[in-house]
Amino acid sequence: MFDVTKFGAVADNMTDSTPGFQGAIDACAAAGGGVVNVPAGKYALDMISLRSNVELHFEEGAEVRSILKPVPQPGLNAKEPTANTHRWLIGGEKITNAAITGKGKIDGRGYEVFWPKEDGLEHPLYGQRYWPQFHRPKGMICFRECQNIRISDVALYYPPCYTVWCLGCDQVTIKDVIIRADLKGPNTDALDIDCSSNVYITGCDIECGDDCIAIKSDTNDLGYDKACESVHAEHCRFRCTSCGIRLGYEGDGAIRNCHFNDIVMDEVMIGISLMVAISPNDGRGTLIKYGPKITDCSFERLKIHALQGFNFQYVRNPIDCPDPILGYLDNITFRDLDVTAHRGSYLGGAPDAKIKSLLFENINLTLTGNMGRDFTEKVPYPYPVWNDLACSGLPWAYYIRNAEKVTFRNCSVILDQAFGSWEKETVKTDDVTECNAEISFERK
Repeated sequence: MFDVTKFGAVADNMTDSTPGFQGAIDACAAAGGGVVNVPAGKYALDMISLRSNVELHFEEGAEVRSILKPVPQPGLNAKEPTANTHRWLIGGEKITNAAITGKGKIDGRGYEVFWPKEDGLEHPLYGQRYWPQFHRPKGMICFRECQNIRISDVALYYPPCYTVWCLGCDQVTIKDVIIRADLKGPNTDALDIDCSSNVYITGCDIECGDDCIAIKSDTNDLGYDKACESVHAEHCRFRCTSCGIRLGYEGDGAIRNCHFNDIVMDEVMIGISLMVAISPNDGRGTLIKYGPKITDCSFERLKIHALQGFNFQYVRNPIDCPDPILGYLDNITFRDLDVTAHRGSYLGGAPDAKIKSLLFENINLTLTGNMGRDFTEKVPYPYPVWNDLACSGLPWAYYIRNAEKVTFRNCSVILDQAFGSWEKETVKTDDVTECNAEISFERK
């Protein structure tokens, strides 16, 4: 047991305790590994790096307050607010058997340092969210190319950007973690699992200003091809201003064998988002060239309350992005879902890269929105990112475009005080081969 206070850490919320924390961690690693203990108290902390075979344990009542400052990433010329991918508050690179545990609280102070909370400074790219500063650390808790990582019981508050980012890792457990990120914070994702495998997430309670769980394959940042695969998440609660669960969007690597069970989404913008590609000319798509191959994933026993239940997109600009889309969606299952949404869902592939093999079984979809007459009969292509339709929404429960073999089995659609120009046709298809829709319809 190595106590950080024995190495100079001071629990006065002011003294820079980074040398004390790092000294204890390095001594523990040099001794062959063990536990670095953080006693109750408030500590000011800059960037620290864990070592192999070291567990950083926070006693109940222990709190860390970030004193991280913006630091440019070498060789990166930022044209607009960006993030430093090699900076973090607590993390590590190419280490094995490391952990962050205990009942402590970690405060990233993103709202104080990295995006000022002032009205009128909302960034147009991120919607009604505060303007991010340059050179934020991309992950408050960050592990790059690590193995056997465990994060349990801690409470994580106000990250500068992503709360937890695992890039190129294997064997990761995230258990019973509380995350509270400002709902208007820019890019304050909760859990970003990126090019990582054998990841187990359970019992997490999350509120954040972007996606609660984002499964990505950013091979560009990692520097080599590695699939994001065998990710399991269950028994969690979500609330956020973007997607409850998102697969895809950043990167070109494969995403496969990801499974989500027994999750409650109390209030999210999009319940489940599957994103294949965005044009490199779009400010939000610079890390994507061909799009990921997203296959063999399932969502079961989810309860979702959202603006839009499902949004699947192959987004690109067909004029400015001449390269073909090589990514696709294939063999995705949704079973035993209870969804309440304000808008209809969009399930759209591309003409040269169709969605394949979607199964919706035992899905109860309740629609509650007031559908205006502002919807035009032609659904735009490319479909606006993140459901940014300039109208009150799609007037069908499900709109499906450019797809093969879509099956709805024992499903229902209920219009519950959903007024206006909703179409009685629950499923609207456009260039879809083999759509079998066993869906009951009821208007309350």
